[in-house]
Amino acid sequence: MATNDNVTQLTDQAQDISRSMFGAFQGVAEVQMNMLQRLGGIQQNLIQQAYEASNDQLQVLSKISDPREFASAQADLVKTHGQRYADSIKEAIEVTVDGWEEVGKRVESTTRDVKNKAKKAA
Repeated sequence: MATNDNVTQLTDQAQDISRSMFGAFQGVAEVQMNMLQRLGGIQQNLIQQAYEASNDQLQVLSKISDPREFASAQADLVKTHGQRYADSIKEAIEVTVDGWEEVGKRVESTTRDVKNKAKKAA
């Protein structure tokens, strides 16, 4: 039969494990919120880039009448704005990868911590 001290000790250990798990979930939520905020900033940048590309294209249309010059100017616009777009997408991918790596580290750490606490409780 378990003594009151044993019951108290088991209860304390179970609460400690629960706190560890809750802390991990909270940490994961914080990482995900940070990712969403950073991705939102990148999305705003992409919208601004689209506006600037459209504006640049309208300026080219209004200034150039020679088809060859127009084609060359269009190619320059595609190159410039295409590179900016590619850089933004690369940044979004890096934010996502970094975030999920952080989530993985936190989950791994918590799993190890909970296993150790469960072993001590057993």
